[in-house]
This record gives sequence, structure tokens and C-alpha cells, in this order.
Amino acid sequence: MGTAFSEDPVMNAIHKGIRAGIDLTIEHNCLSSAVALILSGIDAMAYLAMPENQEDVTRRDFVEWAEKYIHFPEHEQLTGLDLYGARCAILHSFGAQSKLSKEGKCRLILWMDHAFPPVLSKPELPGYVMVAVDSLRDALSAGIDQFLIDVFKDPKSIRARLANKRLNTLIQKMRTEDVLLEKAP
Repeated sequence: MGTAFSEDPVMNAIHKGIRAGIDLTIEHNCLSSAVALILSGIDAMAYLAMPENQEDVTRRDFVEWAEKYIHFPEHEQLTGLDLYGARCAILHSFGAQSKLSKEGKCRLILWMDHAFPPVLSKPELPGYVMVAVDSLRDALSAGIDQFLIDVFKDPKSIRARLANKRLNTLIQKMRTEDVLLEKAP
């Protein structure tokens, strides 16, 4: 018997977990929380994509996933290292500056609610870039979609098998009754 659609880890962890949480924070104008969830979402996708012999996601995994899958509709883009620096800043200190940005290895990201173009940098402000949070959410969503297509285009591949195994380790919503009755995986 197959897995019920509501129990599918892609639906449960990615759509109802990662995406729904981001959408809710943006809808309620909690942009710092949205940024933290977006950057955590990139971390989760990098975890799903990491090599077979690896147990923990690394900076390299995050940067590579972001470089491949996070894209904006205009010319100006963020680097994977820009996003990793922002991830370190917000998740470690709930701030904007990271060790990487202080050392000039990435740009410091200033967050905007929405703007067009969604990524703005000015020559008079080197080392800084402004990013629309809603556009970063959209870029993550499109990136997740493309990543899932890439991974599962051959469902029997090692990559798909690994992603499926790792999907089941992501936070899943479960009914209390199922946990109490020991129906948990």
C-alpha cells in the first residue's frame, strides 16, 4: 500500500512545513522570521542534495545548492556565499553581519519587503546588497521545484533514493493520536 498523499514527505515537510511557514511569516510581515526560514530551507535542500557518504550539510553544500537553484528574474543575482553569510548572521546572532561579510568575503544583505528589481546594489555602497524578501521566497520556491524535478527524474537513481531517505528525517507533521499509538516512523 502506498503512502497517503497527506503523509508524503515532500508534501508534509517541504510544502506544509518549509513553504507554508515562510508564506505565513511574509503574510504577517514578520520578515526577519521569513528570512531565517528561507535560509533554513536552503540548508534543508542542501542536506537532501549532499553526497552519499556525508552525514552533515556543509558550507560548500549550501553554497553549491544556492548557486545552482536560487535565481532572480533580473540581471543582478546573489552568490551562494552572500546567502551563506546571511544564513550565518541571522541564525547565529539574528543580525545582518557575519564573519564572512566582516572579512569582505561576501556582501552584507539588507532586507526589503518587496521591490523591483528584487536585488539592488549600488557602486557607492560596495559590500552591500538589498534583497526583497518576497522575491527570495519566490526564488527558493522555484529552486525547490527544479531541484525536486532534477532529483526525481530518475526515481531509481542513487540521488533519488538518498533524497527519499533524507526527506523522511526532515520535520514531519504528525497527528498526536498516531504518535501516542506508536504509528510514528
